[in-house]
Amino acid sequence: MAEKPEMQYTIRQQANRATGGYLYVPSIVSRDESIPLETIVERAIDRGLIVAIKTNAAKSVADGVARQMLEEFRQGNGVKFGDYFYARLYLDGTTDGNGTLVEGRNGINVRLYKGEGFKLSLNDFSWHFAEAANIPTVDYAISDADGAQRGILIPDEDILVNGTQLYAEDDDGQKLVFTEVLPEGSTDAPEVVEVTRFISRGPNLLSCAWPNLTKDAYRLQAQRIRGTQTFVSNHRGVGVARGE
Repeated sequence: MAEKPEMQYTIRQQANRATGGYLYVPSIVSRDESIPLETIVERAIDRGLIVAIKTNAAKSVADGVARQMLEEFRQGNGVKFGDYFYARLYLDGTTDGNGTLVEGRNGINVRLYKGEGFKLSLNDFSWHFAEAANIPTVDYAISDADGAQRGILIPDEDILVNGTQLYAEDDDGQKLVFTEVLPEGSTDAPEVVEVTRFISRGPNLLSCAWPNLTKDAYRLQAQRIRGTQTFVSNHRGVGVARGE
């Protein structure tokens, strides 16, 4: 069985307007240069997929196909390559209420869409998460005090946050974000408390002074800042112990 090609990917973190949290969107990185059409034709000839054409004719065949596609587009036609892909013309930009098209404000694009013949599966590749070392994870928070319990914070006591990949020396900063948990159906703005100063920092532990949490329940999230990127962790629920 042939070895699967390795694909490098990362995730882009986007705000989820519906929940106030984050969406994680995968994105391929470290792409190789695209294969020219001429090389595609040459390889197809070598594999016997195109017969009665010599390899040295690949360039003229590829150029001829591309030129004819351009001519079809200029005639206003779409192009269909069997069940593999098709191309259509689209307008972009904006117009006035009369639909007036203006050069420079409007343009015409060719968009390619794959068909069933180009159906691919995740199992066709070996995937490597390039940013795996940057995404923090919060396991639990606990007060630095005798008799403390995981997930229950004691007012005025230092806080220990345990997890993985919470810190690296080349980070520009770290942050802990405590967001109040509101009753179901509440439209109030939650209290948000951020911590950016720490007593100690390490990959598996962040410790900070008591951040004056005035509510009873919060969602805790760790963040790592590096340049223009912010890597955010999962949310972990914490409660605040109140006296009788």
